[in-house]
Amino acid sequence: MKYLRLIFMSIVSVLISSFCFAETFSFAIIADPHIDGNHDHEAKLEYAVDWIIDNRDRNGIELVFVVGDIAWGESKERRNLETAKEILDDLNNEGIPYIPLIGDNEVHAGSEKDFNDVFESQYLYLSGIYENWQKAPTPVNDKYLQNLSFDYKYCHFVCADFVSREAGDEGGELHDFPEGSWPWFKDDIANCSKPKGENIVVLTHIGMFRTGIPWADKFLFSKNEMRTIREFLKDYFYYVDSNYAGHIHQNLYWPEWWWWSHLYAVRVTDETWYDTRWPELNDQNLTVRLVLVNTDGSRIIYKQQVKDLD
Repeated sequence: MKYLRLIFMSIVSVLISSFCFAETFSFAIIADPHIDGNHDHEAKLEYAVDWIIDNRDRNGIELVFVVGDIAWGESKERRNLETAKEILDDLNNEGIPYIPLIGDNEVHAGSEKDFNDVFESQYLYLSGIYENWQKAPTPVNDKYLQNLSFDYKYCHFVCADFVSREAGDEGGELHDFPEGSWPWFKDDIANCSKPKGENIVVLTHIGMFRTGIPWADKFLFSKNEMRTIREFLKDYFYYVDSNYAGHIHQNLYWPEWWWWSHLYAVRVTDETWYDTRWPELNDQNLTVRLVLVNTDGSRIIYKQQVKDLD
């Protein structure tokens, strides 16, 4: 009878928390805007930025992550990275800081250093407003690895650069060498303060998972790299909530496990423009992900809202 009462009270607690979710703040995610000279892509990114600004107060949006494949190359008029930054700077101007992550397209288009140079001022701006701001120095081994982390309202955000620098490789790469992404990532996770459960949020361009489908997994991580990730994060499963990513142009949820322990959830966000990818039958939606965060309890709760703006 005692155990039945405990089970009943647990169920009641879950139901109450689901109905009484009080968001303390929200963050938004934009994925793969692909500013590459295509004016439609620019217009879609502008629309997404305007929507976030217009809905900031209603949804409590306080920061925005742009999870890679932002811009590369030059159009006839100007450099595309500068165009993307001008659009995204409207968020700063409205008091909503944005955090840019590098993607594989910037790297393979030869815009890796340009990305570093164009967004250097944004990283400097962010370093002055977020607590415990950490950004790894660049370059390392001639690679401009963009690794950074910071604290915000009990959450610890970790943005890791696991984009491969091998020509033609669109999959993940841990960069496991001295001062590379993987040693930096491990040190950051291990050394961050952990006052609440589920307080660590990881953001990458390429999601930290595999599907078991060979033609799909060539765009993700190898088996050995995923084993390395799982073996490390199994010691932090109580603290790591989700890995937010883009890259594969889907809205996707994927749970990662270590034996019977749930390690983290991978939450992939679709691109801002229209690109139909299997298993999509028709993609005519401009996507922005909202994550509503409740930090009131001993464990942080994240509520997902995928917004189709068209």
